[in-house]
Amino acid sequence: MTLRPSLRDLARAWLVVSTQSVGGGPSTLFLMRRQIVERRGWVSLRQFLEDYALAKMSLGINLVALAGLTGLRLAGVAGVVVSVAVLLVPAAAITVLLTAAYVLVRDEPLVRAALTGVAPAAAGMTAGMGFTFIQQSVRRGWPAIVDWIFATLTFAAGLALGATPVVIIAVGVAVGGLLLRGQSSRASGDPAS
Repeated sequence: MTLRPSLRDLARAWLVVSTQSVGGGPSTLFLMRRQIVERRGWVSLRQFLEDYALAKMSLGINLVALAGLTGLRLAGVAGVVVSVAVLLVPAAAITVLLTAAYVLVRDEPLVRAALTGVAPAAAGMTAGMGFTFIQQSVRRGWPAIVDWIFATLTFAAGLALGATPVVIIAVGVAVGGLLLRGQSSRASGDPAS
């Protein structure tokens, strides 16, 4: 069951995500999941993953779309406005300030060494998020294994054939629609174990 947070609580959660996500998409997604699903329990992991899948198909920045979908789910149109604004405005302000500061110290050896360590941290967050997705899928049993095999084969075929992401997504939607026809979504809760 989805809890209905106040707009103030929603803004606090997005402020944590906005001000702590360093390294781009993977860290932002990790913090979103931690704040919205784990710490606050506003949506189930299944709901979060389904919204993430929808956001991945949107045009533009998919994490902004995910923030909007989450805000809509939790607090309607006002939730969309609060979620997107609080995700973007503080992060943009911090980015502007850090860019100005970086210009002043970019040639210092300590700064160069610190920036070298950012890439492995972002890679670790990406691996951690992938592990979380796999854990959730494994609970579903064989259907999840088939999903992972299908996703891997589609990705490999797309690379081998040089297909654009739009074509890969279209093929995935078509084949998924054929394979999943008649199955109900469990968006209202976690998958049965």
